[in-house]
Amino acid sequence: MANVTVIRWDPVFQAYGEASWNLAPSGDRDNCWVWSVRPFQARDAAFLSGVLASSDNNLNQSTDVVVSLSPNEPPIGGGGLIRITATVIS
Repeated sequence: MANVTVIRWDPVFQAYGEASWNLAPSGDRDNCWVWSVRPFQARDAAFLSGVLASSDNNLNQSTDVVVSLSPNEPPIGGGGLIRITATVIS
């Protein structure tokens, strides 16, 4: 039977537009990693537009997720809070 682990990072502020977040160390080559991003406050829309997984010579894993954030209504301020979550299936 599979084990499922959910990892939630603390909410972070992102300016409107696209940004890359490095989530090192995270990921491995032996398990399934599923990534998601959610707006953490009202009136925003978050889109996970890319995931880049890489490893070094010692097989240490690093993951970059690319997130686009836009306001749903006329913006208040220049960005909003997002929460990035990983689900690991092993």
